[in-house]
Amino acid sequence: MNTPKKTSWPITIRWVGTVLSLALLVWLLSKAGLRETWQVARQLSAWRLLAVVGLVFVSRVATFLRWNTLLSVENARVGWRESLKLTFAGLFSSNFLPTTIGGDVVRLAGAIRLNLDASLAAASLVADRLVGMTGMVLVLPFAIPGALTYLRDRPAGNGLAPAWTSASVIGVAWQKLKDAFVKVFSNFRFWIKHPLILLQALGFTLVHQLALYLIIRLLIEGMGYHLPLTQIAGIWSLTYFISLIPISINGLGLQELTITNLYSVLGGLPTSATISLAVILRALFLIASLPGAFFVPAILAGRDVSKLNPEA
Repeated sequence: MNTPKKTSWPITIRWVGTVLSLALLVWLLSKAGLRETWQVARQLSAWRLLAVVGLVFVSRVATFLRWNTLLSVENARVGWRESLKLTFAGLFSSNFLPTTIGGDVVRLAGAIRLNLDASLAAASLVADRLVGMTGMVLVLPFAIPGALTYLRDRPAGNGLAPAWTSASVIGVAWQKLKDAFVKVFSNFRFWIKHPLILLQALGFTLVHQLALYLIIRLLIEGMGYHLPLTQIAGIWSLTYFISLIPISINGLGLQELTITNLYSVLGGLPTSATISLAVILRALFLIASLPGAFFVPAILAGRDVSKLNPEA
């Protein structure tokens, strides 16, 4: 007699959330106008696109160096080539596997096969996420002036600025911020003994963030608009924390919807420009993670990642 399978509500919620977020994004695109959005995006010059690609490379390398730095504690030495492969494998998994923790699972499996202590490897991944979160917390205050201005001067009946972009969004971000501090203090106990390593890791995450903010600025200015770098950083930090809400797969749709609304509502950009920005950023993240496709199958199959060679 077959036992009926239990419904996995978290997964169901994420699938439904993904579909709804993408549907809302399509609706916003129809409101802004597909032709107008394309005309805004095609204004980007070749040199800006090349600069963006270069900054994407800087961002990925900084992300790798952050985790590699956290691994360099006591006897937990992992070669930079191996941690680089695992970092890209994790990025690929996070973007293409149907789970928000797929990348960490792949990195953990690879680290264990490199004979790294399982508990230390898991702790390093938690620390890696929390260092990245800490960097976002540092720039979150830059979003406050725009949010306060919007709440004070919010126009009535703005169809392109749903209610969730105001008080509810700020409340969610504040809750995520409090949760981040709790996790930081509860999980950083091991690395507190190594403050220089923590500072180095934070430095690399700030380099990653700066590259990302410069990418957004290049794209926005290429479309004919301007936002101060601090405002770009603050709005992105708010976007980051909202995207952590586990209601879509890998933030797909939710992140794009949040970028579209927040950079429009808090940054004053037209919806056609913010939709273009959201789609281009997603495409960049996907393309930048493609090198990891060389390493994921071997890691999942249990082979030694230190012997992997994509050119073989």
